[in-house]
Amino acid sequence: MKKMLALLTALALMLTCAAAFAEGAEEKQEIGTVRVNGAFSLKAKIPEGYVYHTLDMEEGVSFTGQVTNPDDINAPTMLINVYLNDSIEPGVRLNDLTEEELKNIEATFQADNEVSITYTETHLGTKLLQVTEVGDDPDWVDFYSIYEGYEIEMILGFQPGAENPVLTDEMIGKAIQFLTDLDFVKTEE
Repeated sequence: MKKMLALLTALALMLTCAAAFAEGAEEKQEIGTVRVNGAFSLKAKIPEGYVYHTLDMEEGVSFTGQVTNPDDINAPTMLINVYLNDSIEPGVRLNDLTEEELKNIEATFQADNEVSITYTETHLGTKLLQVTEVGDDPDWVDFYSIYEGYEIEMILGFQPGAENPVLTDEMIGKAIQFLTDLDFVKTEE
């Protein structure tokens, strides 16, 4: 009898975990596809109260999308760019680049703005270059990474007309969570 109860309890626990996993998977939506270094569907978990819009897409090579809160002009927005860089080999991630390669990427962000450059990572260990505006422009943070030869860039900022365009640590944390939840799902062509 005890074995039967233990077995039923374990089965119930497995079904609960499977349901929770399936529920989490359903929350993600496809935000774009790329098809050059393999075919990938990009899926993201859109934060509550926000909506996703594709702004531009070059079929299979790149796309630009925006995550906004249509009910709150003071909420930060996320501009997402994914684009192929032919000079980056498939399989290479930002984690794999040399110091010299990282310095070259950093220089591109320093050309036009006064910025602070640091490195952080997603909750899954993917290295992120974090570029923070420190000059007189409105606050923005640019997160940059590389996956399978694709450059991934997300700019966290504000819509024109926002009353207090100051990014908080909580807002930056939500952006990192968005990038943590972003999946490149390999698809068959």
